[in-house]
Amino acid sequence: MGFQIRLLSLLLSSVFVTFALNGDSDDSRQGPPERDAHPRERIAYRTDLAILPCTARRRSSTTTYSSDRDDVKMTHWHQPPNIPDINNNNDRLYEWKKDDQEVILTPSKYKIVDGELHILSPRRPDDEGKYQCIAYNEDGAKISLPTYLRIAYMEPFEPTVRLPIVVNEGDTFRIRCVPPDHYPSGKYNWYKDVPHQLVQQDKRIFISNKNGDLFFRYATLQDSGNYSCVLSDDHPSHGYYIVHSPATSVVVRPGSITSRPPHVVLSPEIVHAVEGQTVTMQCFDDAYPVSKTVWKRRVRKEDIDELPLPRNAVLQSHDHLLVLPDVRRESAGYYFCEVENELGRSNILARLSVNVPAKVTSLGKDIPLRLGNDVTLEATFEGTSPVTVTWYRNANEVVTNSKYVIKGDALTITDLRFTDRGRYQCMVQNEYGADQVFFNLVAVEPTIVKPMKDAQTAILGETATVVVRWEASPPFMINWRQRDTTVVTMNMDDKRAVLVTIINHRMNVTKEGYLSINDVTAADEGNYTFSVSNQFGHTEASNQLLVIAPPTAQSASNIPLLAVGAILALLIIVGAAVVVWVVMKRRRDRVSSPIRPDAAIVRPNADEAFRVRLYIDDNVAVNEDFGTDDTRALTEDL
Repeated sequence: MGFQIRLLSLLLSSVFVTFALNGDSDDSRQGPPERDAHPRERIAYRTDLAILPCTARRRSSTTTYSSDRDDVKMTHWHQPPNIPDINNNNDRLYEWKKDDQEVILTPSKYKIVDGELHILSPRRPDDEGKYQCIAYNEDGAKISLPTYLRIAYMEPFEPTVRLPIVVNEGDTFRIRCVPPDHYPSGKYNWYKDVPHQLVQQDKRIFISNKNGDLFFRYATLQDSGNYSCVLSDDHPSHGYYIVHSPATSVVVRPGSITSRPPHVVLSPEIVHAVEGQTVTMQCFDDAYPVSKTVWKRRVRKEDIDELPLPRNAVLQSHDHLLVLPDVRRESAGYYFCEVENELGRSNILARLSVNVPAKVTSLGKDIPLRLGNDVTLEATFEGTSPVTVTWYRNANEVVTNSKYVIKGDALTITDLRFTDRGRYQCMVQNEYGADQVFFNLVAVEPTIVKPMKDAQTAILGETATVVVRWEASPPFMINWRQRDTTVVTMNMDDKRAVLVTIINHRMNVTKEGYLSINDVTAADEGNYTFSVSNQFGHTEASNQLLVIAPPTAQSASNIPLLAVGAILALLIIVGAAVVVWVVMKRRRDRVSSPIRPDAAIVRPNADEAFRVRLYIDDNVAVNEDFGTDDTRALTEDL
């Protein structure tokens, strides 16, 4: 009852009423009122606040080569030049632009909250336009794809008194809504007389969803009355607007309804859509008896063969509306509405063209930086022409000069220097959308990740593998030396092709750069040096390897044999790298202790302190570390 009273008051008044609810649109659409919206638009419904999220994320990811993963990659963070300090102040982490000009933050108008731009009391058209944010992180700066802000509004109907409509019973007639300017698209309803009656659509009555006009296939005496068009917001979850027109009086004079063949009075028009949008086509005729409506499709106007409608096509309003949700480029072509009754047939064609937003079809990648060389970054894309291509470095647009050459969709960077490292961004745009792809020029000096110290121990006749934690980019050369003699090298080129050179047939290098020594002998004792280098630098780390004899048979008499393939890891920190010796057991005797019956330990030398030497039962997640005193206590009975 409350709604009826409110609506009645609206119908009796020529003043528009606006009900605004708190909420911010999540729609990403844009465009003038007479057509569907742009895919990257955001509509502000609130009168006190508009919020634009920053789609340029601050996440950093620069890929470098390292020893840490099987695919020889890791995430590396570095601070490029010429960007603000990274701290916890959002004002320093994000910037915003409007129509390519910097947005000046002021407490009364613009604020940044967790990267979002808050626009206080947004006004049309001053605050409408193209917005982009810039996010700073450890890799540099990134500029977002453009977002188009539109402010929802609905003007009142013109209060001009409308002329009455006089028709004869059986006539076809239309009552025009003449809606006011508004955005976004709204929903139309019609009400009749007081107390009001909602006009229901059926096979005889149709309301155009384009302009709100009310169509009657044929008039009846009951159609006489006063009609008012009501326009309301189609997104009530974001806000609520409603306006109504002055009443139009309809007088139906008595007469007779004569039969007639169909004649289309409301036809589908040429439709220009954007891929992904919803398209509606409408068709209404004046036939009596009522006609049957059928929608058909052709690729070309002159074709005879018909195609099925798109699979997701929906017919509404007694088949007067054809709805194509999520329209695809394959949906383009000619659609025709065919109406038929027992007296005749009529059809009319409409053309649907589907425009494709600009979209990148190639992948970004990390490219090693080669000093003195040129490198070309190229992005492929699709989309309805014209498509513009813009390159950015640290959110600054790149223009052709002595350093950069832009031809078509390709950017060439000449005479590479270390300062050219960092992120490059390619943005493609057309009237219907935008997309982007990123390239990273990677330059990392070789680095030993952690220091190392203390000598290492290997067992005669066994296999030892040494792991050094390192990183470097672009591709590199690894060298292992025993004392001053190279025993194995590994080279990686730009295409990740690896060449391994083996000097000592018992020594090899794994794909991670680790040194593997098979069938350890006394001659393998001594100093080992690992080095890694590329064009940006060189680094190395050394460590001593001590070779000891295997346990005696007597020491192993009280303990079961360890299964073939068991592993004993010895972790020692020495000098400038972390080195992990992994002893691969073909067969290994262990010594038990009554103090620790759950453990099996390597028999140590009298003055030696082993670490990570216990092979504990399955209930213990990791091996335990024991110093010299602990070791002697455990083995004092041996």
